[in-house]
Amino acid sequence: MLSGRREPLFNRMPGVVVLMTALIVAVSSVQLLSQSGIFFDPALANWMFDAGAIAGGPEFEGVYRPLGNFAPLVLHVFLHGGIFHLAMNMMALVAFGPPVAVALGIDMKGAFAFLLFFAGCAIAGALFQIGWSNFTGQSELAIGASSALSGFLPAIGWLRGGLKGAVRTSMPWVLINVAIAVVGEFLASIIGIRLAWAAHIGGVAGGLVLFPLMLAVFNVRLWRLVKRIQ
Repeated sequence: MLSGRREPLFNRMPGVVVLMTALIVAVSSVQLLSQSGIFFDPALANWMFDAGAIAGGPEFEGVYRPLGNFAPLVLHVFLHGGIFHLAMNMMALVAFGPPVAVALGIDMKGAFAFLLFFAGCAIAGALFQIGWSNFTGQSELAIGASSALSGFLPAIGWLRGGLKGAVRTSMPWVLINVAIAVVGEFLASIIGIRLAWAAHIGGVAGGLVLFPLMLAVFNVRLWRLVKRIQ
């Protein structure tokens, strides 16, 4: 345990977390209001999905992406399936974001590292989701910040117990998503949507690999402490 650093790591609310939360809420609100036809033309929501949603499977091969094929790998975190979906993800960001942000640094360099880590986990999650859709031949769209947020679980685990801590912290979420994959069709018939379990597992994998690298670059002193508890 990093007992000497635990309180400041886990009790601060860095500005980059507040900024990221506000930005996601703002963009998702525009998307949801557009979908409902309130204040914004529904065509705007369609454009946002074209530009930002993860799309995998044969139905979406060669589909037009207004901002290019790379943009959805990151931009999907700004889109959500409803108020509840958005609220759940933002609560997770506020809960798990501060220790990760503080560990990477509370200055501008640290804020950049946090955004880079967030984007890296989102990309990993998106690639897993697209890869699974293409492998199974099942065309699916996926949106939401949970791909990136899944990577925060192993990050917090790294801080608390090195690699073993990262695996231990991540395993319950991984097992939940494996269960979702097994009962996916049944669950979809109940709640009306499929949960992007592959994106969650991809996000976990991204966080497991990326976070120690980010610490080694942006907070060498803390990385040395983490290595001692492995």
